[in-house]
Amino acid sequence: MKSRLIRSIRIAVIVAIDTVAAPVLVVGPAVWAARPQPQHAARRTVKEGHLMLTQHPDTPGEVGTFYNRHTDVYDRALGGNIHVGYWDDEADDSPMREATDRLTDLVAERLAPAEGQQLLDVGCGHGSTAARIIAHHAVQITGVSVSDYQVDLANNRPQPPDLPGRATFRLADAMELPFPDESFDGAYAIESLMHMKDKEAAIGHIARVLRPGGRLVIAEHHLEGELDLPDVARMADAYAFFKFSLSTDRYGKLLREAGLKVVDYTDITENVRRSYDSMVGAWRDAARSDLDGEAAREWETAADLGEWFFGAVPQLRYGFLTAVRP
Repeated sequence: MKSRLIRSIRIAVIVAIDTVAAPVLVVGPAVWAARPQPQHAARRTVKEGHLMLTQHPDTPGEVGTFYNRHTDVYDRALGGNIHVGYWDDEADDSPMREATDRLTDLVAERLAPAEGQQLLDVGCGHGSTAARIIAHHAVQITGVSVSDYQVDLANNRPQPPDLPGRATFRLADAMELPFPDESFDGAYAIESLMHMKDKEAAIGHIARVLRPGGRLVIAEHHLEGELDLPDVARMADAYAFFKFSLSTDRYGKLLREAGLKVVDYTDITENVRRSYDSMVGAWRDAARSDLDGEAAREWETAADLGEWFFGAVPQLRYGFLTAVRP
């Protein structure tokens, strides 16, 4: 009787979550509340007894609009960068700016750029990562983003004439890179591929524009293992709200199919974990300070979802992946 009841519940949930207008559980300050699921939300399917998340169909324009609104909050939370920080160990008391700069340095270290090389910044944000790299390496960086606000910020960032390198930024979609084949000696993507609905196309384009011997360094979250009820509903809502979906195989298959060879993967989940409290705190601060009621609710939703996502999902990992074009 009990097993039949469980199967019935699962069937009911499966039917509901594959319906566009079905209610979805959304995290709140004290309780879970139901709201209609938007058409762009992540879909959930069944595989071997588990509810699986499939890719969301958010457009580059929707992702760009999301970052137009959220870039400044991320910047405040993450010390002037918009990616996580890296701490050596629990005793490391580096401030956030130093920690996020260190993650940039570790990406550059894996790229090992030589003087005069051309690098591609995939999802350049507001240009802080490129600015850090050209301050230490005599390279030319081209950054792309689907956020016009980020591109404007990046292009208005000062570049003193005595810098070793230079950087330029443009509005472009990484899933349709507007560059000729073999244009770049290296590329990096920091927390950007997760926002791309067609990861195969994005990685294929990156591989296409890399020259032989060129490296791609990815710094990214991914899921290791499958989610069971009830976490899948919350994760689908996080996918829909934050406009992302996560790889479950560290992009290995897509990289190989694009003709790239994976040469290293390093899990740094514990080294970046300290970033998350700062991000959640920044969302809550924004909710308290924003006089627009609808915007304040958006920040509160971000904080609630982020607090669960970053703090209560053991399958969530973060790592560096390096691949090379033979």
